[in-house]
Amino acid sequence: MLAIIPARAGSKGVPGKNKALIAGRPLVDYTVTALERARLVSGIILSTDDQDILALYRDREGLFAVDRPKRLAEDDTTTADVVAHALDAWQALGRDVPDALFVAQPITPLRTSADIDAAYELFKRSGCESLISACRAEGIRHPSGMYRLKEGEQRATPYLAHPEPTRRQDFETVYQRNGAVYLVTTEFFFRTGRLRSDDPVIYGMPWERSINIDVPGDFLIAKALIESGLAGSEPGS
Repeated sequence: MLAIIPARAGSKGVPGKNKALIAGRPLVDYTVTALERARLVSGIILSTDDQDILALYRDREGLFAVDRPKRLAEDDTTTADVVAHALDAWQALGRDVPDALFVAQPITPLRTSADIDAAYELFKRSGCESLISACRAEGIRHPSGMYRLKEGEQRATPYLAHPEPTRRQDFETVYQRNGAVYLVTTEFFFRTGRLRSDDPVIYGMPWERSINIDVPGDFLIAKALIESGLAGSEPGS
């Protein structure tokens, strides 16, 4: 499988997060290292508009760094557009695209090489068009405990039309996409321009390896888990 890392410079939630340091390493390096150590990754493309990140990895053996144009680094840019651009650059060098693509967001630093290989093996066994990683939504993260609150109002309504029983042990088991793994067949992506189907296979991950850094609090949790050694992140190079 060919892995693509979309590492954008700008961010509304955590500015510069992809190069922010955790345990002395830039955030993106956790994803790069996990992909390099995975047995089943045949190639790695790093697409970024951040010149600091490009400088770090431009000469990295086994990694193809793509300088992403500004038009593909806007708030409304889709990951699918970034992947298509990266694949065009890859193919322009005469390189073949394998039958599976792995999109590895750098904002999920606790994904390991073992997760990458296990997810791909499940993907191949399933014969599906796409696979995503997810963790169980438990406790206060379960949708049964969520409410809608309209702007300017104080009274809320349940998020679910028919709320489940109030005992948490009776809640239906549901999964929350964590952003760590997106696998898709090359044929499906080229045909639809999408990175996941409507019925993807789920690769389950525990919550402690499912931190997805969107807001400052997420970064602090990831930093605490990694630097304390409580979560199994990929060791440094």
